[in-house]
Amino acid sequence: MKKILFISAFLPSKTGAGENFSRQLINDLSEKHTIDLIFSKYKKDGLYKIENENVRILKVFRNSFLIKLLNYLMYPWIFPLFSVRFNFFRLAFIKKALRKNHYDLIIFDFSQTFLFSKFISGIPVIFYSHDVIAQRYSRAELRFMLPFIKVSEKFVLNKKTTRIFVPSEKDKEIIDRLYNIETFVTDVYIDSEIRIARQLSAGEYFVFFANWHRPDNSNGLRWFMESVYPALDTEVSFKIIGIGLPDDLMKFISAARNIEYLGFMDNPYTLISNARALVSPLFTGAGVKVKVIESLACGNPIIGTSISFEGIPERFS
Repeated sequence: MKKILFISAFLPSKTGAGENFSRQLINDLSEKHTIDLIFSKYKKDGLYKIENENVRILKVFRNSFLIKLLNYLMYPWIFPLFSVRFNFFRLAFIKKALRKNHYDLIIFDFSQTFLFSKFISGIPVIFYSHDVIAQRYSRAELRFMLPFIKVSEKFVLNKKTTRIFVPSEKDKEIIDRLYNIETFVTDVYIDSEIRIARQLSAGEYFVFFANWHRPDNSNGLRWFMESVYPALDTEVSFKIIGIGLPDDLMKFISAARNIEYLGFMDNPYTLISNARALVSPLFTGAGVKVKVIESLACGNPIIGTSISFEGIPERFS
């Protein structure tokens, strides 16, 4: 049984696709190994639920706008996404844990944690890169900073003796093309609740499913409500699943009798499998859209943009 230090930029949970992948990966690894877990969380985030006795929470790093700003000022010469989780006090804690516990492996989860590895040696390292940051920002308002982002991303990824895993062949090709760095492709997890989800009846509603804290998702939903919803028959109904719906969208939805906001659901897959379709209006972002794969695994069709479907392996076609 190996000892693994697992460091994540977010709280592993079911609240978002990336966070849920982390949760399932930790559970998978802890079947045969012991896991010491370090992660960052905001005050509003929930608690981590330990699902295997081989998992131990070693440290929770607090997250806030002020903390992230101070972290960036400590290391201002790389793009902020790669530095806002990093500071030398946290690095000192990690190094002390490595000396004390004699881990066999350290896993850095999400690009925001990779900077720590530049100051660590003598232990095998794995990165899990949930998406390519340069691609994400090539579609955003900050695309003018793309050269700075590419230099920063190459810097944090380029560490010898490190294995980098990505969720799609698309991401592998982008990292190879941009940075000439080798990566390895994994699959996403298909939750056991998805595998048993069955269509019980032909639903009369469409469904949206996402972490609405993320602008990629909330901006797409906002576009849909402004540009598509007014043209639809009022008999067409919608259900919206996920945490963090912005106030302006909450206000819009509360005034619409045919839209229901359900918030976070521990098991949304029965509701998804009985919908007419999942709607995924995405215009920015990167990586694989796990919610799209999950909906397909529920046997449900998708209405989306080209970005909604990118990175899905051909074998799912």
